[in-house]
Amino acid sequence: MKSRTLAVSLAAVIGFVVTVIPSTTTPPAPVAALPPTGAGVDISFPQCDASSHVELPPNLPFAVVGINGGTASSANPCFASEYNSALLLGGATEQPHASVYVNTGNPALAAAWWPTGDATESGTPVTNPDGTCAHLAGAACAYVYGYSMAQADYRRARAEATLLPNLWWLDVETTNTWQSDTTANSASLSGMVDYLTRKDLSVGIYSTSFQWAKIAGTTPASSSLAGLRSWLAGASEPGAPVDCEGAPLTPGGWVAMVQYVTHLDNDVSCHLFYAAAAIVVPSTPSAVGTPLAAFGGAWGTDAATYTYQWSRNGVAIPGANALIYTSVAADIGSDVTVTITGMKSGFSTTSATSESVAVLAGTTLASHAQNGRPTDGRTPVL
Repeated sequence: MKSRTLAVSLAAVIGFVVTVIPSTTTPPAPVAALPPTGAGVDISFPQCDASSHVELPPNLPFAVVGINGGTASSANPCFASEYNSALLLGGATEQPHASVYVNTGNPALAAAWWPTGDATESGTPVTNPDGTCAHLAGAACAYVYGYSMAQADYRRARAEATLLPNLWWLDVETTNTWQSDTTANSASLSGMVDYLTRKDLSVGIYSTSFQWAKIAGTTPASSSLAGLRSWLAGASEPGAPVDCEGAPLTPGGWVAMVQYVTHLDNDVSCHLFYAAAAIVVPSTPSAVGTPLAAFGGAWGTDAATYTYQWSRNGVAIPGANALIYTSVAADIGSDVTVTITGMKSGFSTTSATSESVAVLAGTTLASHAQNGRPTDGRTPVL
């Protein structure tokens, strides 16, 4: 994620003020600050040293600051300076003005510290969902290792940051140390997620789909890694907004940011649809042959593309992909729903599923509300 070569031109590119401490001269003025295009940056140890203080240009929307010094067990010596400066940012953004990322890995017995049992390096007992750790290179000890690394990162941030970060990104890259055992690698990451979420913190994943598959394999929906927001690497500046529409790294998640590299690491915040879905039914429908219409009045943006999928008892109905679906005999005794998916450049692809409409033989259809919105008599707007 980070390269020391970025430090050379960083100040000139985005107007960082880097002040050496102590200093006997007037601090340099910022130069050519980053224009307010909505892109943020991610920074870490390559952008300063332990004797410097970094001030970010005030029109920068957000910054993601590395806690580590390149490995999961190391520390960024200027984390406090960089993160506390990010807290002062005020540009418009859907991201927190200041968030953090942490290095990850699964070095197994080659690690500087590897667990001998179900306890962190500092001695905190760990409830282990992967079995019992016995100082072996497998999922059980990998889980404890990840849990312990997250604990160390949390304590480091709590000690150095003016305000504890709420959003934490896991930096998952093949340049870190991993085993060929994707189950154990996933366990290490799950350990980190479980520790952080138990502290009521939000967690996301930074990676590419290729690297994620190579490191973590296929993520089951039951995993604590499922449903997390994704920060995708490897985009170009013009392609970054389009990549917001891409698939998240894990099932049930969404693409929240896309990174592209110029002279530094730039990050585009993906916009969010304000999504809701409901079904509109006539006031006096018949049991079969009734037109059911998808309603998604809370999506909140024009010029987007919407798709529809009607389902019967949770199973997609083949070919039922239009705005309006007319109930058929096979629907009798079933619950019918519609899932609306919105796509637009610069927006995370988002889906919302309506509450159900029950199709009953010889009686009036029962309608339900989605998010407190009545469905009867409404006009579809999508």
